[in-house]
Amino acid sequence: MPATEFLDRVGLNVPDHLDANEFLSLAREGRIQKEHLQRFALAEFQSQEAEFTAYGLLLSRFPHEVPGGFFAFVGHELMKARHRMVGMLAPALGMSPDDMRRMPRLEPVRRFTEFISWVALHAGPGEAALLARTDFTLWCNTCAVLADVLDEAQDVPAEATSYIDAYRENPPEVADGVLQVIEYGQRHDEPDEWITRSALRMEPALRAWWQAVAAPG
Repeated sequence: MPATEFLDRVGLNVPDHLDANEFLSLAREGRIQKEHLQRFALAEFQSQEAEFTAYGLLLSRFPHEVPGGFFAFVGHELMKARHRMVGMLAPALGMSPDDMRRMPRLEPVRRFTEFISWVALHAGPGEAALLARTDFTLWCNTCAVLADVLDEAQDVPAEATSYIDAYRENPPEVADGVLQVIEYGQRHDEPDEWITRSALRMEPALRAWWQAVAAPG
């Protein structure tokens, strides 16, 4: 099966995902408060914790230059975001990274991090790469729209808009590089039915994540 067919099988409906995003709806209605941004920052911080571990483990499981290079790139992008978080967004919102490490997780955030951790332990290279590509596609499209809306909003710190805007572009190393990883997985006997298995779960997981950060405290 051609690698591109797996992308088609995931069948992402980005407009529908954006329409369902309650955080984005609040922003469009001019109802984003500092507390919403703090919930976003905390959920993002906590999700990064699981993702760092996940992509590091995937790199150690699949050190070949094709999947390894892909997972190393994703991990590097996540670490750049973490530096923006602790150096820019958290201070602007009056949040301490040390305190954030100890705070409890919202239930959908906990489920999201457990899902990512499961993928790190059990997915094949193609499955994990397609999950990452799906995540980046939905996340980057959401952040591009959200940054534009927040840029026009009052009382939203510039650091929050800048942090979200930095996610605007889906890197070609992820969007296109996934195809090489899928092909690698196929050559190394990764079952076709596994490759889309986790990617299909990403949209509802992210939808629940955004709903949680939009909910009242």
